[in-house]
Amino acid sequence: MQTLSSPTLAVLTKIAVMRLKTAIITGLLAADLDRFITEDSSKERLVQLTLMNARKAAQKGDKDAHRGLLAFAKELTGDFRHPDTHGPESLLFQLRDALLADGYDLQWEDPAIRKPDGLFGRIEIDQGPIVYHIRPTEAPGAEMAQEITALEAQLDTAGYDVALNHYKQAIDNLNHHNYEASNGALRPMLEELILRVAHQHGYLGTQKGGAAVNWMVDQKKVVPESWGRLLQGAWDISHPEGAHPGRSSADEARFRMVLITGIARRLLQHAES
Repeated sequence: MQTLSSPTLAVLTKIAVMRLKTAIITGLLAADLDRFITEDSSKERLVQLTLMNARKAAQKGDKDAHRGLLAFAKELTGDFRHPDTHGPESLLFQLRDALLADGYDLQWEDPAIRKPDGLFGRIEIDQGPIVYHIRPTEAPGAEMAQEITALEAQLDTAGYDVALNHYKQAIDNLNHHNYEASNGALRPMLEELILRVAHQHGYLGTQKGGAAVNWMVDQKKVVPESWGRLLQGAWDISHPEGAHPGRSSADEARFRMVLITGIARRLLQHAES
């Protein structure tokens, strides 16, 4: 099975060796990776060998080893107060980029409230620690069906319950090899999302889907014009073949899932900016 890559393990090692050795072992215990410890030498060697052993097991189909690697990555973020482009915190951005290449998204929730403070800029009211999440960027396979995806989290945060429900149905059907039904649930998800975003930015039309996309492109609302054409293309491919028996293969359904998931995530990011 696909698991974390060497660049990602390298960043995890860089972060881990900033800890005391006893803290590293505790972190491996928390992630249930202690069974892969084969050598008690330097901190760097200890982490490298343990993570590589866990990856070998994951590649052979050990799902717990894969989950353990993700759990260790999340556990390591607990040492950081806030992402920063300078100092040790810059490693969070390296980890985020490495995880994205592996199909995972590192996100953080900052509960701090920042308010204007006259001549002195902004003051921060601390509301508690930052919470980090690692979520798959696309619909997971059946072995990870219980994990929440990045798009599910975005839809939930935005309050798009109808779109979220359609998306969950699409994922469930894909995991159970009901490819036509998965395609059929993706289209209303995308349409609901497009319509909700367009309405929030001034669209008053009664037509749905394509008309709302065209409005955003023509009015230069929400999305850049060039990217809007990509959104139009994604909307167009959500129609052909659709939820008709025998007209969708596993490969086509997964491609459609990956493409529309990425388009939906980007649309939400544009809408929030």
